[in-house]
Amino acid sequence: MEERNWWVAPGLGIGPLRFGTPRGELRAARGSCRPFRRGPDAVDLTDDYPDGVQLTCSPDEGLYCIEIHEPVGVHHLGVPLHGRARDVLAALRAAGVPVARDDSGWSVAGGAALLSVESGAVDIVTAYAPRRAGTRIEEFDAGPAAAPPLTSYTVRPGEGLTALALGTHRDEVRATRNGGVALVGYPAGDSFFDEGLTVGYDFAGLTERITVARAGAVLLDGVNLLPSRPRTVADVRQALVAAGHEVAEEEAALLLPGTGIAVWTPRPGPSRQVCAVSLTRP
Repeated sequence: MEERNWWVAPGLGIGPLRFGTPRGELRAARGSCRPFRRGPDAVDLTDDYPDGVQLTCSPDEGLYCIEIHEPVGVHHLGVPLHGRARDVLAALRAAGVPVARDDSGWSVAGGAALLSVESGAVDIVTAYAPRRAGTRIEEFDAGPAAAPPLTSYTVRPGEGLTALALGTHRDEVRATRNGGVALVGYPAGDSFFDEGLTVGYDFAGLTERITVARAGAVLLDGVNLLPSRPRTVADVRQALVAAGHEVAEEEAALLLPGTGIAVWTPRPGPSRQVCAVSLTRP
């Protein structure tokens, strides 16, 4: 591996990696990688490269998250961002760089980079594109009309699923659900852990995406889109085709054109287990 000499460029990226670069361009420049999802409700894949670099892109934004494991050769204003955390922090402060305690480590220069610390040493350097950097987390309680979590859902293409409709305002969604965690920033969303649901909202606070990561069944015309093991995404595809549905295959996903329905797997491959089902307006 070529020796690294990468500098953090606040708001732009790290080294040769620039926010907004399309995934295809990054793959062409960097070579082979192993794509994966960071969680069952993650829409975007993260590409894991052999040199410890993980890059997350979306189709519309391109590259928006850079994560560098064992960040030897990564610097900010001449300060190496690897080694013992107390030495790195002292050097940053001596260089006039503001640092602040973060949930998982330290935030550098107002969020230009995040330092994760393991066993007293900086083990990961992360940077987010400006639109993503302001995300924070808060908890909220169950709503006044919350009912026991459902064990299965029926999908209504273009409308929503059982007891949860697209276009519903965030306040109304929370009033009927069992509490969870709010992802504040871009994109805004609520995660309802007891129900295995994540709900994303637009800037008006209206539901624009519903993702189910855990349920006994997510049914579309009798086909369970979220089957238990040992059924795979290939089994789901076969059942959908047999039921008369058009199915388009993407990397680590099945899409049902014109319905807004997507079936996600943690990694590419027909033998993978389905990890989530999402629904948007067509």
